[in-house]
Amino acid sequence: MVNRHLILPVAILSVAACQQLPDDVQQRVDTMNECEKVLALTQGTQDDFAQLKGSKVNSSLMSAWQPKAHLIANSCQINQYNSGNVAYECTKLFSTEANAAKLFDDVAQQLNTCLGTTWQSTEEQNNTLRYTSDSSEAKITLSRGKGLDRKTPWVIALEIAR
Repeated sequence: MVNRHLILPVAILSVAACQQLPDDVQQRVDTMNECEKVLALTQGTQDDFAQLKGSKVNSSLMSAWQPKAHLIANSCQINQYNSGNVAYECTKLFSTEANAAKLFDDVAQQLNTCLGTTWQSTEEQNNTLRYTSDSSEAKITLSRGKGLDRKTPWVIALEIAR
């Protein structure tokens, strides 16, 4: 069964043409540890990720930016939808379910480690985790499912938004 909420981010990332960040910006991001990236992204929901937006991405579908930090190896983008909502979204495709499951578990472990005890994780449906906190407007959704691509049908999607 195809998870519809995974198809849109995959399509957007496939259509968008990515640009490189300036070296000085990328060097600052490269010195952040993984937990600093997670915390910066959860705090970034307050100002639509203004401090984390890198180069604008050419897209006729919406406003989009290359982020200054990637939680899943160069597979992320900051998207502003017609509704005005802004989200940090990552999508990674895999040819095997085992590789997708490993990344899903690794990202979930990273979030559990970095977010701390004020955040709660709930399983909303099979292979979807939602992280919330009373002390933050941010909501994090981590999903694993099957997409439409025949060569790389397994999809991991991460969204951080309000």
